[in-house]
Amino acid sequence: MLVVRLCGDTVPKSWNRWGRPLSRESHRIWAFPLPAMMDLADLVDALAVETPPEFLSDCLAVWINPDFDGRLPLSILDELEPLSVLHTRLHEPWIMGELNPMLTPCFQAIVQLQDPGELLGYQMPCRLEHPERGPIPAKDLYRIARHARRLEAVEQACQISALVRKSESLPKGVPAFISVLPRSLLRQDLHRHPSYTCLEWLGLDPADIVIEIRQQGPLGDIDSLVNSCGTLRSMGFRIALAEVGAGLGQVGLMAGLEPEFVRLDTGLIGEAQVSAAGASLLNGLVGTARNLGAVTVADGLRTLEDLRLCRDLGVDYGQGDLVGPCAAVPTAPVPLPLTASR
Repeated sequence: MLVVRLCGDTVPKSWNRWGRPLSRESHRIWAFPLPAMMDLADLVDALAVETPPEFLSDCLAVWINPDFDGRLPLSILDELEPLSVLHTRLHEPWIMGELNPMLTPCFQAIVQLQDPGELLGYQMPCRLEHPERGPIPAKDLYRIARHARRLEAVEQACQISALVRKSESLPKGVPAFISVLPRSLLRQDLHRHPSYTCLEWLGLDPADIVIEIRQQGPLGDIDSLVNSCGTLRSMGFRIALAEVGAGLGQVGLMAGLEPEFVRLDTGLIGEAQVSAAGASLLNGLVGTARNLGAVTVADGLRTLEDLRLCRDLGVDYGQGDLVGPCAAVPTAPVPLPLTASR
């Protein structure tokens, strides 16, 4: 039986066809017996379809034994999950299992723009190959993980897989850029974080690892994030701030975090090609990064026009299809033309 607790007072009318209030005294706790010819996933799907989306995260659900006698033990409160979370877990069961066999870390070269040929290092994103559905785009992977409350597990699996491949494929002195979401840096003790403690048994030097903070979702407590970056630096890591130019408050965030690397967002590079405001913003961010002592990296370089623009503005490094594809093995970057600057 599925037991659902409403956090508000509004009960979707369609629920009457599937279940009933658990007691006459309270209409907030409902019981849904499993109908014939349906499994739990079918029942949750039916409820999710007929429940307004704004109510899904406010409905807390738990599956209990079929011989339930109507009395809820207090311990069951610890097992309640939002109905939206249960729905995702039932319809994307692979997200709850072992992810490493499905993950493939990749390498994309980052090279100096003003002196072509000098390799800075490799960004190391992970691709997930579902055995039946094929590749799952990173955006969809993190969306599903967030809805299933598996974001931290997915992130750690990607990080550790990338670090293992770094130890196998890149020599000492060639940095790897590893993506991190801000919320994972707000753990109380980063010294015990699995993604960082594995470096010792992998034989990796923290100086060869750049922690790349992505600006996806809320950044949380900025002061705590600054303190976390300070802790990581004391452990020997360097910090990169990614997707700079994609949102608001970029200058203040750069000044607070003081990253060693500022990664300029792909969209900003494209906007600067067609808009004076975009070009002005890009120029200002490059200047601010330089004043803070940070190295700039242009993401998503695709054309010679992108290269010309970034060279003219004094961007230090670049990455993208123009430099080299994202591949399962580290490949030498494509030589950039010397004549791309005006």
